Formats: sequence, structure tokens, C-alpha cells
Amino acid sequence: MPAALAALAALAAGGLGLSACGIPTQRTASPISTRGTHISLPHTQPTISPCTKSGCIPIDVYFVTAGGRLKPAGRVVPRDATLATIIHSLLSGPTTAEQALQIRTTLGAGIRLLSASVTTAKKSATLDFNTHFFTLSGTQEVLGVAQVVYTVNSVMPGAAVTFEIEGGPIEVPVESGALATTIAVHESQYASLLTTTTPTTTTTP
Repeated sequence: MPAALAALAALAAGGLGLSACGIPTQRTASPISTRGTHISLPHTQPTISPCTKSGCIPIDVYFVTAGGRLKPAGRVVPRDATLATIIHSLLSGPTTAEQALQIRTTLGAGIRLLSASVTTAKKSATLDFNTHFFTLSGTQEVLGVAQVVYTVNSVMPGAAVTFEIEGGPIEVPVESGALATTIAVHESQYASLLTTTTPTTTTTP
């Protein structure tokens, strides 16, 4: 999605960019080290500003079907939306109409994004969550991580994603349930969880 990627790249220069069957369970994500200073967001999720039709761009956020597969859901956000705003749209969960179609999210209401940063040269994103992210385990953790990774890649195709908890990088599981061998993970590591259907709905902020 070129327009979305261009907006994210411009913001990155400022330092702030924005149970599935057959999946083995694995221990929860584990902290491995401490990073340096982050640009922090408020403890509450950012508010998505209203946008006119001409000032909006479409994005996809990823939720989970009744069969435990990832499914894109269309959203629209302001053209200058940051990656943090886009992840907020994901964390807001499926709409009432989507829930009626048995679309759900594994990312519980207590999970909050603390900061988001983008490195355009290396095509990577780092997302720092609060400790509620540790409430995910087993299959739910695999799907939750995959939801985030695919949502990031909807606006940054091919991007590697690093997860942090309260500023410390963590290891996260891939689609098999095993911990990834590298800290940054890619959408290809969750490909078998993805449906091939089109987005379910498109909603305004």
C-alpha cells in the first residue's frame, strides 16, 4: 500500500513511526534484555482523528476466524497516521458486525502499546507493549503475535517486527509454537495461519 508506506517513512525520520487446530503450545514470551530510551506514548491508546474521504487511506488489520485462521479486516485511517495509530486500530478489536461473523481477536483489552518505532533503511518495526502481553500463552500467543506482524506488514510490506515488553525485547513464537530463532520475526513465519479471503469490512475511525 504505497500511500500508507510513504506516510510511515516520513514519520520514521522523526523517530516515531508510527485455539488454531494443530498448533503446538509453547511457553509465554520471555524477556531477554533491556533496550535504551524509547519515545513513549500515553498510557491510554491514541485517538484516531476523524478524516475526510479524500484524507483517508485504507489499511488492513488482522483478526482471527472461528477456525483459528488470520483474516484481514478493512479499516480507513488518516493519510498521516502513524504505525502506533494503526496498531491501536488493531487493538480496538473487531466491530459488532465482524463479531457476528465469528471474527475475534486474541489481543485482550488489557494489552496496550507503549511505543512504536520504524527503521526504514532496514525495513523494520519495534513495538513495545505493556506487561499484559504476557497474558497470552500457547496458541493464543502465536495468533496474537501473527495478528500484529501481519497488520504491520499491511502498511510496511516485508518488514521485520521486534516485540518488547516495557522496553525489553522478548522472544516470541512462530506458527509452529516454537520460539523464533531471531528476535525480529517476519510474516512468512506465520503464513500457514493466513486465510486467502478478502477483507470482511471497511470501517471509518
